Amino acid sequence: MSDQNFKSHDSQTSDTPMNMGQALRDFMDKKQLNGRFQTLKRAVYQDSEIRQFFNEYKNSLSKDIVERDFAVLYEFYSQQHKAKKGQKIVHQGYVPALKVVENRIVIIYEPDEATQLAQRMSMQANLVKSIGMPKLIKRARLDDFSDEDSDRLAALTGTLSFIDAYIKRPDDFHRGMYLHGAYGIGKTHLMGAMANELAQEGIPVTLIHLPSFVVEVRSAIGTDEQPQDKINAIKQVPILVIDDIGAESLTAWVRDDILGVILEYRMQNELTTFFTSNFSMKQLEKEHFTITKDGAEPVKAERLMQRIRYLSKEVQMAGDNRRELD
Repeated sequence: MSDQNFKSHDSQTSDTPMNMGQALRDFMDKKQLNGRFQTLKRAVYQDSEIRQFFNEYKNSLSKDIVERDFAVLYEFYSQQHKAKKGQKIVHQGYVPALKVVENRIVIIYEPDEATQLAQRMSMQANLVKSIGMPKLIKRARLDDFSDEDSDRLAALTGTLSFIDAYIKRPDDFHRGMYLHGAYGIGKTHLMGAMANELAQEGIPVTLIHLPSFVVEVRSAIGTDEQPQDKINAIKQVPILVIDDIGAESLTAWVRDDILGVILEYRMQNELTTFFTSNFSMKQLEKEHFTITKDGAEPVKAERLMQRIRYLSKEVQMAGDNRRELD
């Protein structure tokens, strides 16, 4: 286009208001773009997902709105087709969804399944705290258990009932369970699955492997990190799982000043507490808590067991050793 043509066009514009839509169509016709644009519009409007969107919002859309917001529809169309071809899209890990908001067509980018899973895992990592627990609790799921497994049915049913009741009434006192049975039958795995399920509801759970926790507390003696700080942090959590009670190296100090302090506080404040053990409650009292290097102290053992019984219901688990199958 010459300078003379430019001047002539400017002169005409100053005298007569110009129809910009017509000018754009004229320009596109000259460049042979209009036909290609109409072909593209037909492809967009015939896309199955866009047709579904039109049908869903048929009472909110008009021809003017669709024409005005065609660029939004084209963005959705192009992003969807790139995703299906495995090509890079604008928001990786998210899928576009068309909505009508205040008479405008807009795209809402929603997380895809992989992103949702990553988000859930991240939330669980923040809400499920553990000390000395095996890595398996991170991937433990209630789906790992079957209602056809009669040896574990009472424990599974109790866990499911607790989760349902706690979600419905989080401010009430809910007794935990004292799960006991042989080594490797899934007690810890079930507690990890429970914690992950509650984390998906935004409910924090703390799990401690008691022998490891005792070592941590003992190691803090004489350091800047006071043993009492560790004990205080654990005793106040909303839901606590004390794993492998009875496997710790017992002294009167461990029994009375660690376990006793934690359980007394939790009983007085009605905080949910779960336990796993290889001992039954009776065995834990008679064979573990009663005898220390200071001699037999049945009264102190019974006092501690009263707190455990107040906080939890005894449930036996049986079955094969699952760890041998891993």
